[in-house]
Formats: sequence, structure tokens, C-alpha cells
Amino acid sequence: MTATAPSCLVKQGEAPLDEGIFKNCRVLKAGPVRDGFALVVASQRQTPVREQEHPFVLTVSHDGDENIFELKTSDHRISLVVVRAAHGARPRGLAIYLASIMLISREEQAFIRCLQRRGWNVVAITPAVNLFAKERRGEEWNASQLAQQAGMMAREIDNGLAETAYATEAVLAYLESSEPAYLRGPRIVVGASAGALATPAVIKRLGGIDAAVYIGGGAHLPEIVLESSMRIYRPRIKGKVADRNDSLSRLKELALKRSQMDPLKVAPALPPIPTLLLTAEFDRVVPSSTGELLYEALGRPERWRYPLGHIALFLNLPLQASRVIDWIEEAVQHRESLTKCGDDPPPPGQEASL
Repeated sequence: MTATAPSCLVKQGEAPLDEGIFKNCRVLKAGPVRDGFALVVASQRQTPVREQEHPFVLTVSHDGDENIFELKTSDHRISLVVVRAAHGARPRGLAIYLASIMLISREEQAFIRCLQRRGWNVVAITPAVNLFAKERRGEEWNASQLAQQAGMMAREIDNGLAETAYATEAVLAYLESSEPAYLRGPRIVVGASAGALATPAVIKRLGGIDAAVYIGGGAHLPEIVLESSMRIYRPRIKGKVADRNDSLSRLKELALKRSQMDPLKVAPALPPIPTLLLTAEFDRVVPSSTGELLYEALGRPERWRYPLGHIALFLNLPLQASRVIDWIEEAVQHRESLTKCGDDPPPPGQEASL
């Protein structure tokens, strides 16, 4: 399907500039920001969803000027992107930061600024702005509709993960065409919360990634969607309590079986790159049991465990930034030295509790 531009109503300032189609997505330049610029990446939905009650409003600010516009998301999946330049004359490489559903929170911004200060160009990409559309979630269904519901859940999960991978691919293609200096040097991926869920799909799609960091991630997305304390989806299943519980268990199992993009399916086949997990032992947003599944699926890489919940893990992210970036740079440098010598990188496998 041709990637058309999403509907946009300018409320203040200048309209986003349509830069054209890159890979599978339409890329629009939304305006300058400190140290870089903002993009809107859009792909057309095969099946439109109901428009949100309140339109999505994007504000792009720079030096006191603001561009403000409403974006229609009912017929397009839309990701927001911020490209920021490294501080210093010789960038270390490119950090692809896959953000949480907070659309780059204050703590994530602090982490990104630390990456810039350490010499990394940063491309920060949000999940689709209406990732958890709810127009079908009020429907009641019974056990006879289980296969249909599982198929729908698997498609929505796969579409959400694929969208982040396609958006990332489109941004890199755009930069290669218009701003190639951002792409020099090694490339690393940092996935945060929802971004961590999409990280295996992104690495698989892009290839050529030198290291990866997963912050508050997990695997088995049907389990996450159905059991998260965020109450992402609580199906209304008809019948007795025992029958409903059985249907819920079978829904998880069947949706996982039908999903092609779940980290449990993708992670074991990824190339053996240096990988670090930051996990919260009392996580209920991305249940800690699913973080354990991701750890196993990735081959038990290095893991830093924190006696915290999901939100506290991210509130403390700025305090951990320097340590995480130390790990990234050591891993990339070691990988580069092994490549020059023609050796294979060592298998993953360290763990620390903090």
C-alpha cells in the first residue's frame, strides 16, 4: 500500500515538510529542535481505526518558536522521531533509542543527553502514538470465538512491532539520503519498555547492529498485554469464571503461537552481539516473569537486576546512564578489536544484582 501523508491541521507555525517515501513509510520534517530536528514517520493502515476523542497534538519547539499541529491517526500509524547530534567534533557512532509509550519521558531525555555528551548521535523513535487503540476492547465474546480473538491479538501485536521496525528503517534511509554524517561509526540499539519489546524485531530488520541494551523489556506479548498492571486489555469473556479463566489461558497460548514477531520467536535467531538487560525484579507493568523469558530467549546475556518496580527503574535511569554508556562503549570497542583480528565475539553470560 502506498504510504500517503497523514492529515495534518496546522495550529501554529509552519506545516511539516513532506520529504517523500523512504522504504515503507512517509517521512515528514516537523521542524528544528535543540541539537537536531524532529520527524513524523507515517504508514497507512490497512484497516482504519476509530479516531481518538481528542486529536493528537504535536508541538515542536526551538529557540522560542513553536510549530503546533494536529495529526490524524485513524488511518495512519504515526511514530515521532527526534534526531540529535553528538556533542563534539568526532561522533562515536549512532545510538538508536526506541522509546517508551511516554513518548520520550523526562528521564529518557536525560539518558539521551548523556549519550550526546559522550559523543553519540541519537535517533529517538517512539512507538505508534495510539499503540493501544481500544475501539474493539469493549466487545464481549465466548469460547467459540477464541481462535478469531487470538488471531486479532497476534495481528495487532505483530503490526505494532513491525511498525517500529519499519519506522526505524525509514528514518535511517532518510538520513542516508539527506544527513549521512549521522550514520557514521558503529550502531547500537537501546530499547526502553515498549521500545524494548520491539528491539528484537528492529535488530532483525536492520542488521549491522553492534550492541543492544534492553531496559524494562520482556517477551511473550500476549502475557504482557493481558497481565500488565496498565490494564492494556482485559477481555470480556462470556461464561462461568472457570470457563473464562480457561479461555484467557488458551488465548495467551494461541495468540503467541500465531504471532510471528514476538521476542520469543525473534530473539533466539538474532546475531550474537553484545547485549545488556536492565530488569526490575518487582515489575508489574512488563511483568518480571516475561523479563525472565526475554533473558532466556536472548541466550542469557549480561543482566543488571534492580529491586524495583517498572516506574522506579525508569525514574532511576538518569543515575544509571553513565554506567550503561560505559558498558556500551566497552562492548563496541571490544567487538571492533575482535573484528579487526578476525575472531568471533565471546558468548554472552554475566549477571549482577544491585
